[in-house]
Amino acid sequence: MRPSISVSLCALALVFTFTLAGAAFARQPLRPDQPVPVGALRVLVDHYRSLTWTYQRVAHAKRTPTSFGDRHSTSRAYLQWQIDTWTRRAYRAERVAVTKLRKRLRVSLPAAPSLHARLYKRVTYTKQLTLRLKKIYPGRVTRSFASARAETDRGTLRLWQDRSALAALAVAEHATVQPAIPASLLQAFTCIHGYEGSWSANTGNGYYGGLQMDLSFQGLYGPEFMSRWGTADHWPAWAQIRAAVRAYESGRGFGPWPNTARFCGLL
Repeated sequence: MRPSISVSLCALALVFTFTLAGAAFARQPLRPDQPVPVGALRVLVDHYRSLTWTYQRVAHAKRTPTSFGDRHSTSRAYLQWQIDTWTRRAYRAERVAVTKLRKRLRVSLPAAPSLHARLYKRVTYTKQLTLRLKKIYPGRVTRSFASARAETDRGTLRLWQDRSALAALAVAEHATVQPAIPASLLQAFTCIHGYEGSWSANTGNGYYGGLQMDLSFQGLYGPEFMSRWGTADHWPAWAQIRAAVRAYESGRGFGPWPNTARFCGLL
């Protein structure tokens, strides 16, 4: 028996209604987190505020002031606004800090996803950033550290966000105590690097890194770097240049790079 026209129309209406509802849900913006308890909202405000300040320390930027109004407010709307505001600030502060570290140390660091990227992308990026920074300083990452997770995915994100900020601060503070390299030598070896290869180069030819150092060279002029990071393709750029400067100051000059030094007008 064929269904009546009225029944068919009702069925179509229901399908159309659920389709619109599903589309509207899909368009809803991603929020950092929306726990119900006021105390949990306050914790989130403090989390993103702390991230902001830590990254501002890394970048030597002025700390964003606050009245700490979130610690006394019971308004969920106000607290959620505070979460959104400090999340944006933390995102901007992180990008500034990471860019400065990348330029200062001439190291490769992962590019950040958008602020409202899917949760798994933000977790993946933050974890990759942390591990890359830890490999720069102190140079070691344990298996248990690398596999850490929280009870929830959002908790895991906050775990790695805290770790990445602290790792960036440790790298920044470590970099400031490195002996200064004369500007002329820094410029010279930066030019040589431009003809040699990437800082992470390891093509299997027995030479490593941005200045293409062999193992005997690395062991002679950068033994502590080899002990900490392995071959030169894993060293931060400043360490590779430091080893090259040691060779230069030992009396070898630019001799280990005869062709590329000549291209740079150094021989």
